[in-house]
Amino acid sequence: MRPMAKIISFTSGSIPANLVSLAYGSYVQSYYIDVLHGQPDWIGVAATIQAVYATLVYPFLGYLSDRTYSRWGQRVPFIMYGSVPLGVAFMLVWTPPVSAHQVLLFSLYFLLTAIFYDTMFNLTMVNWSALFPEMFRTPAERAMASAWKQMFGIIGLVGGLALPTLIAAKMGWPAMGVLFGIISILALLTTIPSMELKRRRAEQRAGRAHGQSVGLPVRQALKHTLVNKSFVTFIGMRFFVQFAFTMLTADLYYYAKYNLGLVDGQQSYLLLATLAVALPLVYVWGWLVPRIGASRAVVLAILLFGLALCSFNFTNTFSAALMAAFFLGVGLSGILVLTDILISDIIDEDQVRTGVRREGMFYGIHGLLVGLCTPAQAVVTTAVLVSTGYTNALGAHQPTSALFGFKMMITWIPLVALAVALLFFWRYPLHRKHVTRIQEQLRHISG
Repeated sequence: MRPMAKIISFTSGSIPANLVSLAYGSYVQSYYIDVLHGQPDWIGVAATIQAVYATLVYPFLGYLSDRTYSRWGQRVPFIMYGSVPLGVAFMLVWTPPVSAHQVLLFSLYFLLTAIFYDTMFNLTMVNWSALFPEMFRTPAERAMASAWKQMFGIIGLVGGLALPTLIAAKMGWPAMGVLFGIISILALLTTIPSMELKRRRAEQRAGRAHGQSVGLPVRQALKHTLVNKSFVTFIGMRFFVQFAFTMLTADLYYYAKYNLGLVDGQQSYLLLATLAVALPLVYVWGWLVPRIGASRAVVLAILLFGLALCSFNFTNTFSAALMAAFFLGVGLSGILVLTDILISDIIDEDQVRTGVRREGMFYGIHGLLVGLCTPAQAVVTTAVLVSTGYTNALGAHQPTSALFGFKMMITWIPLVALAVALLFFWRYPLHRKHVTRIQEQLRHISG
């Protein structure tokens, strides 16, 4: 397969990765609480239980990825055979067969389908993500692949953030779930050609699969990962940045509906405005990063994102909120571009230290902690809704305290999270000169 065709085929997986995860993270809680009228505290408890399950299980998904070999090498079977169950799991989340009046059964259904979906999403997408550093080795390849990945990712973001309410308004939320599930299956299957199965199988038969190694025992692998200063400072930053973004996207629904009095279509325009700006700026950040370094670029992107959040404190009309949403796209585009570049640098540094490549472990723990942003957001949102007097009764008028809570959920709470993210990243060691030395060492190791 030609290099550009390979890049396009592989990076198209960003569409389902963002489509279903953002739709789930942004709307599932408001769907179960505000649309289906489930009990906020019961749904919050279910989300917390799911988070505990994730904490116990998901670190081992990356380890399983690193240690599993097939006739096509590592990771590929999880993508090939996980695509359909992932799509089905997403459909089930949005089609509860019981009424919210049956509080226990309704909440239990949400918990079980959420665990099923989350398990399949992480098992499939951790392996797809972990292929990135393996398939694109040089800085030039990674820069090009990252640009395309983010372009497709923004398409998925548009679909996952802006389209669910539009589709639900016309067809209903269950239909949205089925449609997105089918799209995710088809889009994931389009990544298979980039993996060049014939070549991988020939390499396995010849016993020379690129980068194949025995790997580290599980306890040693976890130790090397969790004490890695580069990874710890990176993942701390990523968690709090993602938490800020999750709070914004999940709770913008309440702010737009009750503070601004917008209908579903207008709510989606705010998210579309952010992504419309982010799409072309992806290439601007791609030009900027090699010139100032990834670590400096991340700090700049976070600061710009925080400034945009501040502007929501002064918006009381749809037009003002739309301008603030445009500004959000500037910082967001930088954050999107830089994630894979930073984690690839960390994996390269780890290979120099340990002698093995452990993409699965790093992406697995990254996926786990970033995934925990959704239940963390659910807990915080539930606490704010309950403490500020929010009511989900049909046609109810929200008190002033609840209106303040909606604005707080999309401004001050995310801003505090961004400040903590910068504190974590302050000690990140992989600056531009260090990354250059690591690349030179890897070239020497590979001969």
